[in-house]
Amino acid sequence: MPNLHVLPLFATLAAPAFFLFFALASLGSPLLAVICLCVGRMRGTQHPEAYARRLLRMALACTLPACALLFSATGLTLYRTPWFRNWLFAAPLVPALLAAAISAYGVSLLLWRASRISYRSRPDSPLAQAGALALLAVVILWLALSWLRDLTAQALAVLDATISGGGALVPLLRPDLSSTAPWLWAAVLAGALASAMCAGAWSLEYLMLRRDREPFGREAFAHTMRLAARASLRSGLLALSFLPALWEHLTHPPGSPSNALLVQALLMGCGSAIVLACIAWIVLARSSRPCSHPVLVHGSLALVWTGLTAALCAALVRFYAA
Repeated sequence: MPNLHVLPLFATLAAPAFFLFFALASLGSPLLAVICLCVGRMRGTQHPEAYARRLLRMALACTLPACALLFSATGLTLYRTPWFRNWLFAAPLVPALLAAAISAYGVSLLLWRASRISYRSRPDSPLAQAGALALLAVVILWLALSWLRDLTAQALAVLDATISGGGALVPLLRPDLSSTAPWLWAAVLAGALASAMCAGAWSLEYLMLRRDREPFGREAFAHTMRLAARASLRSGLLALSFLPALWEHLTHPPGSPSNALLVQALLMGCGSAIVLACIAWIVLARSSRPCSHPVLVHGSLALVWTGLTAALCAALVRFYAA
């Protein structure tokens, strides 16, 4: 792919990356909430539990736009792409399980939000609900990554048959959930850490936008903002530790060497954006008044979005190079 096509590709994938940002934040919110609730119980403080409740409230707001785009895009693809429709109807088990898990996750968040009463009159900790939602989020990540792996293999088979021309038959590659490949479980773990990072980044924005409506005092609100910044920083650094594995997996595409250089440049851009976001979170975590730095909050959100867009571009270039 010529380097001149990178900017249009980046602009095209910015919108899908934005909705992917919502989806990852939705899945990462209960994961962070479970950690915060456990820390709050061990330390005997209420600040982590208050932050965990807001994470669970934020998860529903992130789930709705992500699910709307997912089901709309799937319906449009079924209508416009015959091979995808045939493949989906020939092997519907994994997509049906994924749709059921996503629906159950959204309904669980909706029921938790609907049954929520005022914070002062609800002393019970939502640890059980957060644990169930976190388990369901991991299952969704596993099903989604397994399905995307098999969908990519089927799409490559269709492209090979199209390039060869004639009346070539395309083999039917059914989705397989019995795979125990180590890279799949590593991808699930990396996805969980990336989801937690996205949830932390959105939670800072969520708290900043609702700072005039929260029942916190000034010191309690500042402590909650610092807690969100530390959670984002730790999950971001852990997610960055998987970048070398992603580099090894994506930077050896067949064909032109320029494809490999392009993928490397995109992955370097992704890593640089996350590192800059981590620096912003360090400043927020060490600030006595994090809400006085809205530029850092908005900037870290934009940097994570940029990193996700660069990662999507690298994956797409690697796909077409194959």
